[in-house]
Amino acid sequence: MNLLDKITLKSFLAALVRQAHSLPADLQQEINAIAKSLSVKLFQLDLLTEDYPLLEKDYIAARGILQDDGERLRSSVVEENPVVEISDEQLLNLASEILSAEDSVSVAKQAYAESTEFRQLLAQLLPQTSSYTIPILNLIGKYCITTEAGQKVYDLIHPKLLEEQPVELDFTGVEVAAPPFLNFAIGQLLKDIQAETINRILHRKNLNSLDEEALEFIIDDCQQYYSDSEFRSRVDQVIYELESAL
Repeated sequence: MNLLDKITLKSFLAALVRQAHSLPADLQQEINAIAKSLSVKLFQLDLLTEDYPLLEKDYIAARGILQDDGERLRSSVVEENPVVEISDEQLLNLASEILSAEDSVSVAKQAYAESTEFRQLLAQLLPQTSSYTIPILNLIGKYCITTEAGQKVYDLIHPKLLEEQPVELDFTGVEVAAPPFLNFAIGQLLKDIQAETINRILHRKNLNSLDEEALEFIIDDCQQYYSDSEFRSRVDQVIYELESAL
């Protein structure tokens, strides 16, 4: 890849991470088609953004940073963590995996949350002070009930919160966020993150009032559970007895 191709690809990936919602189905299909021959169709990503203003805005902003900077980092914060250089093949493989997905936005967000290398690759394009938004409807669905679904959310947000990066959970369109889900998604964060930190940098958007009230009780209970060893022992004993009786 030449320099302009790298700028296009990195800017497009950064724009995907910054999206609050999944892309329209027709646009996603076009991206999937490009991904099949990414090395020769890469330039088409630039044209695609023109059809979706929200994506185009973030793409142009990221591209401007790379072009103006000559791919060098300017802020003192980022200079402490120099941009990661990976081979053309590694970058294409990573991009192909994201662009081939049914929901490239969700996969890009997951990669950004889980991969230190990917975060560093896009560090100058995604300021660490920006909020990391997860659309729960797209990730889980309208009914957030199971502990498995909660664990999926926890695995995405826990590393970000440990770095004290702002996270927003967008519950728009979610009809139910049951206690088992909330306990695993948010409650278990209290194991190694203070409640004050969670309240400060973990934001909930459009969580209905009943589920918000349940979450407040869960946070209070989990705070006591993880901070009070005697209380934790009693709770664990009750759980053990209940499971034994089944």
